[in-house]
Amino acid sequence: MRRLAIMVSVITAFLICATASSAQPLLSILSLYSEDEHLCVDFYLKNALEKEILTSIRNGVPALLSYKVEIWEDKANWYDRLVKTFTYSYKIAYDNWDTLYCVDALAQGKKETGRAKNVADLIHLICNQKKLKTCPIRDLSREASYYVSISAAIQSLSAERVKEIESWLGGGGSDGAEGQREAGGLLGFVDDMFGSKARQVQAKSNIFALEALTK
Repeated sequence: MRRLAIMVSVITAFLICATASSAQPLLSILSLYSEDEHLCVDFYLKNALEKEILTSIRNGVPALLSYKVEIWEDKANWYDRLVKTFTYSYKIAYDNWDTLYCVDALAQGKKETGRAKNVADLIHLICNQKKLKTCPIRDLSREASYYVSISAAIQSLSAERVKEIESWLGGGGSDGAEGQREAGGLLGFVDDMFGSKARQVQAKSNIFALEALTK
């Protein structure tokens, strides 16, 4: 399938919770396209790591940045239909010994670890999202219209929350009931972030048809 990028007009994200002294986070959906038989999206999160968050991280208080990605079918004169939704997160901590940021990418109870030498590298790693696969093209209909909604939330973590996350990840790699329980616990916590006082933003793409992605 030949990739055809759709440049989506930048949607200024709206701020749900923020302090008056900090710059408002902005979430921009850059493009939608088909690749490897999937609907893919590129997006960028700006001003998420405010000074207070970075200071807390440097002082030993980890933070969690979570993304929620939803694909919706646009239904004229009716309720839109949710096609797929998934969340993934980045736990950000600071290693004073090696003087670098430690980033754990958390998705479906599994963890991948990365490193960032400075704030610029950290922002590129967690805020510049490229080639994110959302759903298989086969799950979309050529007769329907769709849009993508993306939410982001960030908050500092208490020591109790850090322990819970590490506990959940301890069983995340298994295929049994324990692994499913750990993954579900982490997912529940991330979902709670989007209803809490965490700093949050949301952006929605333009409406598109499947044939625009595949022709």
